[in-house]
Amino acid sequence: MENIMSIIDSIKDSTDADAIAGDSHVRIYEKQECSNGPGIVSHGHFLAISIQLEELYSGHNCRHQRWCPTDYKTESRIPQEPAKTYKFELDEFQKRSVECLENNESVLVCAHTSAGKTAIAEYAIAMGLRDKGNIIYTSPIKALSNQKYRSLVTEFHDVGLMTGDVTINPNASVMVMTTEILRSMLYRGSEIVQAMKWVIFDEVHYMRDAERGVVWEETIILIPQNVNLVFLSATIPNHLEFAEWVCRIKNKPCNVISTDYRPTPLQHYVYPSKAAGIFLVLDENNKFHQDDFLKAVSMIECKDVNSRTKRTRDTDDTRDIVSLCHDRKLTPVIVFGFSKANCEANAQAVKDMVMTEESERNIIVEIYLNAMATLSEEDRKLPQAVHILPLLKNGIGIHHGGLLPIIREMVEILFQEGLLKILFSTETFAMGVNMPAKSVVFTKLTKWDGTQVRKITCGEYIQMAGRAGRRGLDNHGYVIIMLKEGLKPEEAKSIFLGKSNPLQSSFHLGYNMLLNLMRIEDTSPEYLIERSFLQFQMDAKARDIETKLGTLLHKIQAAKSKIDQSLFENLLKVHNIEKEIKDLETTLSQQIMQDAKVLNFINFGRCLYIQDQNVDWGWGICFGSAKVKISKSQKVYIVDVLVPCDLSSVRGKDSFPPKPMHKIQEATFQIVPFTLGCIRHLSQVKMAIGTDFRPESQVAQAKMRIKFAQLHDYIASLPTVPLLDPIEHLKIDTPKVQAIVRKLGACKQQLEQQPVCARPDFAQLRDCMAEYVRLEDYKRELLESIENSRRLVLLEELGHMKGVLKALGYVNEHGLVTIKGRIACEINATDELLVAEMFLRNFFDGMSPEYICASLSCLVIDETKEDVKQLKDPKLIQAYIGIRSIAAEIASVMQEHKINLVPAEFVNKFKPTLMTSVLRWANGEAFHSILADSNVFEGSIIRCVRFVICMQIFILDVWRSF
Repeated sequence: MENIMSIIDSIKDSTDADAIAGDSHVRIYEKQECSNGPGIVSHGHFLAISIQLEELYSGHNCRHQRWCPTDYKTESRIPQEPAKTYKFELDEFQKRSVECLENNESVLVCAHTSAGKTAIAEYAIAMGLRDKGNIIYTSPIKALSNQKYRSLVTEFHDVGLMTGDVTINPNASVMVMTTEILRSMLYRGSEIVQAMKWVIFDEVHYMRDAERGVVWEETIILIPQNVNLVFLSATIPNHLEFAEWVCRIKNKPCNVISTDYRPTPLQHYVYPSKAAGIFLVLDENNKFHQDDFLKAVSMIECKDVNSRTKRTRDTDDTRDIVSLCHDRKLTPVIVFGFSKANCEANAQAVKDMVMTEESERNIIVEIYLNAMATLSEEDRKLPQAVHILPLLKNGIGIHHGGLLPIIREMVEILFQEGLLKILFSTETFAMGVNMPAKSVVFTKLTKWDGTQVRKITCGEYIQMAGRAGRRGLDNHGYVIIMLKEGLKPEEAKSIFLGKSNPLQSSFHLGYNMLLNLMRIEDTSPEYLIERSFLQFQMDAKARDIETKLGTLLHKIQAAKSKIDQSLFENLLKVHNIEKEIKDLETTLSQQIMQDAKVLNFINFGRCLYIQDQNVDWGWGICFGSAKVKISKSQKVYIVDVLVPCDLSSVRGKDSFPPKPMHKIQEATFQIVPFTLGCIRHLSQVKMAIGTDFRPESQVAQAKMRIKFAQLHDYIASLPTVPLLDPIEHLKIDTPKVQAIVRKLGACKQQLEQQPVCARPDFAQLRDCMAEYVRLEDYKRELLESIENSRRLVLLEELGHMKGVLKALGYVNEHGLVTIKGRIACEINATDELLVAEMFLRNFFDGMSPEYICASLSCLVIDETKEDVKQLKDPKLIQAYIGIRSIAAEIASVMQEHKINLVPAEFVNKFKPTLMTSVLRWANGEAFHSILADSNVFEGSIIRCVRFVICMQIFILDVWRSF
């Protein structure tokens, strides 16, 4: 109670302060004791107490805002010579960004794909080199890291690469690396991070990724405050919120440079299946052409087809759209599919289409042979290496994670050089790999996201569509959607015209994170949690709720002043009695509808009171007996009811579910199906209506309007509506029903005895009290939300996870990390607890190196093949059973400590899919013979093998260290 009162008092006090401050954009935080951070971060890492938002520039195609500490003074530094010059004039947003960099201030740049964000990153690198500082360029995926390395090393030379698979020139001044590598270096306090002056985060919107986004958040928090940050991002709606968080945790300015400018405007087209052409549905001015869209949708065949016919139709559609793009000179084209298999199938559908000149084919063959020369003679005969050449010669490429790395890299080079006209790619290609095309094609607008098939979001669409249009080469970029099924205009607009997804924190705790923080003296996991973007967003939510609560308190005071205080207690009592009556009536209705006897009274013409969840339909007319429907193996009764509907909710095929209309003269009458549970009351009244009522008939609608008006007038004239009594009429007299009826009668009698009910203005007084109670209930909800938001997030989960670590021996009773825990600290590529348990339980004792490799493959494979071959080797079977057994023990301990997981799902994460393939590789078998017996893509096997090699090196290092 004290907490609630203090919240209310603080809100009342802040109301006057807000009135004085006005719209000053100053944010004042509660002063907190500075928690110690790990390693090099701990020195002088103070949170900002007061920060302000400044509007520095708002002009053509550019806006410059800045969050900075209120006592910060800008030191404008104009260098005698720029760190880097360009052959072209920089756009305004680029100039502003460069100015921020020269002022040694962090900057978040939000711009569309191909707008020119790379130029800003290059300037930061050039500036860092000029000032003799180290620069780290971090990206979300290895493919992007590899490409950035290739482009940067050409210009800056002193560039290195670290991706986990590859390490090149690790002592370079400019290091390109994945975010996971940078995170590990920060925890270890490596020399590289101690010398860094700038960190560039490319594609920072990737931070919202549910699984890996936490690594970005962790890394940003751990970077020392003296290091400046450059964030490159697609457009995100809440960019100011992100910059405010950075300013808060780094206690230094964070500039936001945003632009909606798209150098090459886009035109969006729809291609209906088997149509003769494409339809412009969204032009370069973002105008949606609804008539053309509806015309395109109407051309889609609605007949059912079997899967074989559907596959043939999809193949034909792919050929047609590729042919159209080639004929209309819309190439190069990226065709996005949402699976590796889909990309392969689409490429095969057009394999005989020739889109290159002979001179281009000669260059393609030369590049291909140079790439193949890096492989052994046997590997050059791999199916993927052999089958890709005819496609490449015809100007057709494939790009997905299942390709051999050398082939994927070769495809990227060929596409960059303009030698490939059509590229079939998965979504990852849109994740920042700098390869724009003239056109982009979507094979469909749905994807499997790991849990369900869903429509792609606006943010995903923007990311991929943004690859269309090459700056300086194309007047327009073209986006074509292959439409194979109906799509409502509202759905299309939400995808094409909606806002990109806001940056929401995906911060979550991991055992590796906890152990790394717990092993360092004078620091704790709470350090990271209190600085997380998740906690920041929760605090912001609490502030928003407090603002709402401040307004609500005034409304409550106003509502209370409308009630005569001498009648207040009596009115409140009446309100509570009426609420109890309503609850009892709902319970009684549920009991009645569960009894089969009620079906005898649900018949044509019966007046029924309908309430569907929170939607009050009022009185309707039963249009037939209840019908049985089987839903999810359960028997459900459906009743057709004639009800007055809002005309706008039932007009046309693109309308929403029908909504009630209580003004009879404005209603349209429709027959709507309801479940039995939606019937609140059965009336004794029946209406004489014909069974031939047709909703589309204007005459029938006019007659029904008159009848319903008469019905409402009749019901209104009665003192009480004559309802069917559950005991007397329906003969439902179970003990539970009898008890409810008795209690209901007592409540109604008690209500009649209240003196306030006899007042002539009772109805008005009752409404005032109802409004007051509603506001008070809302106040309680807000107070509870504020209290929850003010708590440190994940605190309960943190306690449970610490319990798991203690139970498994990773920390001792004093919370100190044990040797076992120190081993788990080093594991960040897979499940740290499982690997540590395997190592410390001597799981690998007696195993030959080949079988160790095969066992480790279970920890990485992410293929979801359904036809996984059964293991036949007894040793592999034994190893796999052992891994599952250890995983089951870990899951059991987690469950005991209230960790939210399903043990079977945890155990089943570790699959035996590649155990046999990796065993054969470790035994020295030729890769092509391994592939002959596997249905997994070559690139997936290589990725697994690389992981196994990394894990072996780790195990050897741990064995030597401990």
